[in-house]
Amino acid sequence: MRIEDVDPADDAALEAFHAHEVRVASADPYDVVWTLDEMRVRARTRDPWVERTLVWARDDDGTVVATAQLERPLRDNTETATVDLRIDARRRADAGAFLDHLAHRVRLAGRARLEVGARWSPDETASPDAELLRVHGFRLGLVTSQRVLDLPADDEHLVRLAERSAPHHTAYALRTWCGPVPDDVLDAYAGLRSLMRVEAPSGDLGWEPEDFPPSRVREEERRLAEQGRTSITTVAVAADGTVVGHTQIVVPGTDPVNAFQWDTLVLASHRGHRLGLGMKVQNLRRAGAELGERSLLHTWNAADNAPVVAVNEAMGFRLVAYDGVFSRAL
Repeated sequence: MRIEDVDPADDAALEAFHAHEVRVASADPYDVVWTLDEMRVRARTRDPWVERTLVWARDDDGTVVATAQLERPLRDNTETATVDLRIDARRRADAGAFLDHLAHRVRLAGRARLEVGARWSPDETASPDAELLRVHGFRLGLVTSQRVLDLPADDEHLVRLAERSAPHHTAYALRTWCGPVPDDVLDAYAGLRSLMRVEAPSGDLGWEPEDFPPSRVREEERRLAEQGRTSITTVAVAADGTVVGHTQIVVPGTDPVNAFQWDTLVLASHRGHRLGLGMKVQNLRRAGAELGERSLLHTWNAADNAPVVAVNEAMGFRLVAYDGVFSRAL
């Protein structure tokens, strides 16, 4: 088995890497991977905040055994590296060497911890991938729940939810846009993005705030445009003009089935006014035209985040999987 970095300029290699990820994900109807066009843009775009490397393990005949998207934050959480791992179920017994290789190179890069994810279904307590990680010295640090909303959403139901929540946040204004963040709220929006990792439950992982200045927001927007993705965002604005919450949906132009509910955050001092529900409902209704004929809207949140779980379930999201973040000290 050979373990190598994938050259992002090599079209054939990227296609083979992506094809393996699609094959592995196909065993789970709710496991999603980026489209080839999206992966190509990401692999070939230099990101000043995150270094990304595609790594694979192959047999001598070229058969792909496992793939990893390795990420190393450059300006925050610099003791950590993360891996999105896809293992051929028939070759799981051979994946230990791949994990050890990834851990070794991350340690040589000066990182003290490696984080790797594994999925399991709602009626299970773990999965073969999770057990593989445990055997190789990883411990479970955070469990996130994946939920999906079947599209199109029931608009009458959304209207009723909006009407119920509105009396609780009359002191706030909800503002929605499609595409880039307006200049007048850019600084505040970037500030909210920087807090997402520490404001949301993070289990035993102990993440730091992210370095997320306005320039990173603009860089992200450029990359989304190159990938053919459209973002729809709603923020909550307090009476004094302070932006106190946000939520975002991203619609991939090259994926006709799936769309994604990204971050939702309300600052701690402004919680209790049903702003999360109000923002998410308004944002979803605005996203209707961009969602088109897509059939699934995916979202992830910490499994023990009861307020967000309640909002998602009220909107009609249903539980389809758990994702565990496992960490290994290096």
